[in-house]
Amino acid sequence: MAAPPPNSFVGLPDDIHRKILGSIPCRADRGRMARVCHAWRDVVRRHQKLQPPPPLPWLLLPTAPASDGSALSHRVACVLSGCRVHHHLAVHPPGARCFGSHDGAWLLLDYRNIQPGGNHARNVRTGVVERLPAGLLGRGDMVVHAAALSSTPDNAACIAAAIVTRGDEEEWQRPHQRRCIALWRKGWELAHEHVPPPAYDVINARSWICDIVYHEGAFHMLAQGDHIRVCAPEVVQEYDDDLFVNWETRRFQPVGACYDRNLFVRDRYLVVSRGELLLVLRFAPGPNQPTSNFKLYQATAADATNAYFPAAQYPWAWSELDTLGGRMLFIGKGCSRSYDSDLYPGFEAGIYFLDDGMFYDDALIFGNGDATRYPCSDNGKWTEDGHVKRCFPRSDPSDHSAPVWLLP
Repeated sequence: MAAPPPNSFVGLPDDIHRKILGSIPCRADRGRMARVCHAWRDVVRRHQKLQPPPPLPWLLLPTAPASDGSALSHRVACVLSGCRVHHHLAVHPPGARCFGSHDGAWLLLDYRNIQPGGNHARNVRTGVVERLPAGLLGRGDMVVHAAALSSTPDNAACIAAAIVTRGDEEEWQRPHQRRCIALWRKGWELAHEHVPPPAYDVINARSWICDIVYHEGAFHMLAQGDHIRVCAPEVVQEYDDDLFVNWETRRFQPVGACYDRNLFVRDRYLVVSRGELLLVLRFAPGPNQPTSNFKLYQATAADATNAYFPAAQYPWAWSELDTLGGRMLFIGKGCSRSYDSDLYPGFEAGIYFLDDGMFYDDALIFGNGDATRYPCSDNGKWTEDGHVKRCFPRSDPSDHSAPVWLLP
């Protein structure tokens, strides 16, 4: 075999090879590089000890159906590839609504409007499907808005907590009275509605819960007033492995004075980062306008000198963080994740966000009348200099799902 020409990629010194591969952090891109030719594959294999950094979440952007109305897919946009589209991922059944995700490439899907069955979790790598309940015990139908899992759904000990809307017909005229929390454990056919016990003036049983995460063995729910409801489920063998729930309310001193009064608080998220619970506030210039800013807070002990909200009654506080501290945050309902930018050479701290503005829209989810479609356009990255970068590909509105993160 003739030696490669001196100016070819193959003929470059090994240290140059390592630098080139080090600038390709995405495993999929390296795989494509190895398929160019035998010589390039040999270079990649020779330097396989130069491992790429851990994968980051992929953004799944719903695409329109084919002209024949058959295939509905999602475009896969990869942050490690400069937010470019890797390929198209078919989501089965076609037209299902994605209401969340879990580590290990699990998608949580609602396909009630397509075929009987309701909800399931599907692993897009292995094709494994785990059935999720479609209704509440004694309450009939339900729609899941967001959910968090204690483990992968194929784990026998998996427990899920979800923000749901009950499908009771007599409740339709009271939209704020039919939102509730549902718990489910593997092996149950139906989810169980769990109403938190009242906590005088904090939140009531049916108040707005806007996000949920699993942290330190319990589900943490972000409620009105930026208070936290902690739900610690416990399986009791003595009672036929039934699920008992311990509720705790963590009362926080208000952070309203820290809000930018010239901005509209579009949404709130919880994210676990470096073992700590963080609150992310998402701002826009006004309702129905694109995202323009973020603020980040960490749960701490309350200020004992606050005379208006005494620490004895409000023992917790959200302390604003001046910087992201090198974090790369991916925010999404029930599935926010945090990564350290130090592990990703060439990347900077920032908050990656997706268009979940219609995530809780009952009219859209239930298909009532001429409901609008999921916009799917307010996706991007916010950096510490205060700028928003529209780094992801543009997406047309979707009639079946909002964008969602596919977690590695």
